[in-house]
Amino acid sequence: MQKKSVYLKKYAAMAVLLLACSCSKMKDGLTSQSKDPGLSIPKFSTTSSGNLNYGDTILNITYENGTTTSGITGIKSTNATATDAAYMVSPGATGNYAIAHKVVYGDQGYYSDGNWRSESDAQQFIPARYFPGDERRYEVSVLLKDWPVWNQGDPTNESNFFQLKVSGGENVPLMLRAQRNAIRIRYQDVSTKDIVANLQPYVNQWIQFRIDVLWATTNTGYMKTYMKLPGQSDFTLVDQKTNYATFTGDVNAGNIGYIKWGLYVVPPNSTRTVYHDNIRIINLNHPPITAGLIWGNSIPDANPAYLDGPYTIASNITSPTSYNNTTHVYQHPNIKYLASQNIVYSNSTNPAPDPGDNVVGTPWSDFSRATLSASGLSGGLPGPGGRYLLTGWANAPSASTPSAFDPTEYYEFRLEPQTGYHFNFGDVNFTVLRGSTTHPNQFVLRSSVDNFASNISAPVSISGTTTPTVISFDASALYNISSAVTFRLYAYGATATSGNMLVGVNDFQVNGQVLPNP
Repeated sequence: MQKKSVYLKKYAAMAVLLLACSCSKMKDGLTSQSKDPGLSIPKFSTTSSGNLNYGDTILNITYENGTTTSGITGIKSTNATATDAAYMVSPGATGNYAIAHKVVYGDQGYYSDGNWRSESDAQQFIPARYFPGDERRYEVSVLLKDWPVWNQGDPTNESNFFQLKVSGGENVPLMLRAQRNAIRIRYQDVSTKDIVANLQPYVNQWIQFRIDVLWATTNTGYMKTYMKLPGQSDFTLVDQKTNYATFTGDVNAGNIGYIKWGLYVVPPNSTRTVYHDNIRIINLNHPPITAGLIWGNSIPDANPAYLDGPYTIASNITSPTSYNNTTHVYQHPNIKYLASQNIVYSNSTNPAPDPGDNVVGTPWSDFSRATLSASGLSGGLPGPGGRYLLTGWANAPSASTPSAFDPTEYYEFRLEPQTGYHFNFGDVNFTVLRGSTTHPNQFVLRSSVDNFASNISAPVSISGTTTPTVISFDASALYNISSAVTFRLYAYGATATSGNMLVGVNDFQVNGQVLPNP
């Protein structure tokens, strides 16, 4: 999304402020509390938010310098005046220190900002502010200190211990709070979700929370809350809102988003204390994808048009160094490569399959052999420039009823980034042709990212010609893909009711980026 120019003011002081940030608890960089393999957290970015990379840390509060602001300019510890409204405790969730916030109901030293509260916030740490279009991860560790058991008939006041706020008195987008004996989420639409039915087993233990948010003023945003309880090895998704308006204010009216943590509201005549540690904000926005060829411009040496049986690979495609734009065959240097030796599929009968010969290469292409079969090469030769043609696509039920989409009939293309890299895909293009004007003319592209459940952009149709035609699919929704990806190109829409339906692919281009993991 494009942000209005007014958003840019939030970044004006970013470079200076980031230099004042506290040091990481890791010597060479930060590590997310999450075990998300696609998100390792590097050192602080010193660039503007517009130049942040996916996974860059915007704010990291560790309290390891032993102060209630963690030594970061713009962090406020509390407005309450009692000397122990905010104080340091040791040990913390992972290091030597954490912050404690305390509220004693009825004592004016714990009354601030119009209620019984003691809260820290990052409102004046400008890079930590959020606006529509920002995609962020928020992490916090919380310990409910000596939290009493709630009994029937006791006051039901809810005590907030973490908030994603919007200034100007707007509805609070999200609160984490304790009420009765439960931990619950409360959203800006006043809906709630109990994520811990009984908190008592976890009193005086650290609980970790992670909240991923796409900030939006329309029903295009999301909030996903994850939690890791004591004894759990990883985070679990405990609630989510999708297709949801997450940002409740009006930027043009001066509203800004920011985080608060501490203790807000306690039951009458009670004392409550909560600890916080490892408060992080992480950028989840991806930069625009710069067009670039990842793989393509001809069929690779694992050409499925080679029929079952051994073959000799063409001499000019035996290594990744021979893939280049001059010969119109290209493979990005940061995707895995394994030269194909021959193709002997499990359905081979002549010759009998030898598992040792079944080396199809990386990257590779294939087709749905249960329903389709190869029908020849351009010039009868393998290698660059050799298109392949498949036969067996479904006939039409009648001349006036084109054949329907069939998930069992497809061309298949698989590629994988090298270890330590990920894909940000752009567009995927194919040059296709069909056997006649009655053969399939509708094309759909899907991927293994969602197990081929949905289309990658809209279906594409070609006109009634047998001339090779370029078709294109926008795959930019597929980003931060650090594992192997298989694309399947489906064809349908034939109007012939009999005969062999033919569809060919002359060449293809997979565009996007292959980038180092953050």
